[in-house]
Amino acid sequence: MIKRTFYNLPTEKREKIIDVTRREFRKGNKQKITINSVIKNAGISRGSFYQYFDDKLDLVELITDDMISRMVDFIREELMLNGGDMFEIPLRIFDVMISDKREYGDLMVMTDNRNQNSALVADYMRYRAHEPDFFEKFGTYIDKSRLSLTDDEDIKCVIFMMFDAIKAAVGNTMHGSPAEKERASLYRKIQIIRSGASA
Repeated sequence: MIKRTFYNLPTEKREKIIDVTRREFRKGNKQKITINSVIKNAGISRGSFYQYFDDKLDLVELITDDMISRMVDFIREELMLNGGDMFEIPLRIFDVMISDKREYGDLMVMTDNRNQNSALVADYMRYRAHEPDFFEKFGTYIDKSRLSLTDDEDIKCVIFMMFDAIKAAVGNTMHGSPAEKERASLYRKIQIIRSGASA
């Protein structure tokens, strides 16, 4: 588990550790991430590492939490700009993630079974990962008057169906499928979901 001492670090130092960890994970086609490589490149001691983290699984959590945080901020902004239409978001997410691989390349790293860190990621998913409650983070920005659904649990189910469709489309594209094909497939899935949930 990431320790409170990490979150209490100055922003610049925290960001440096996150950036180094991201870079180290991206080297996974050549080598596994190691605690030594992170502490060396982040300029921290081994003792400091263990003041911030329990183990290497925390490094997966660090990247995952950072990715989720950036995505939630993006979705919140998009919902404010489009009047709360949650069905407009999936294609925007797809377009941004595909066009900005430097910023969102972590997703490819986390889903690539050929990456030498895939066993570490699998262990994290098996033992530590939890489904983030996206609805809690941006649900108030959704215009519910556009929906036939009134129960928050039903709306959460729709959101998770859309996220599953986005993950599949982005993952397939990052692993070689044509982006136009995946975007068209995503659009079709979102329209089907929308037709079942719209007012």
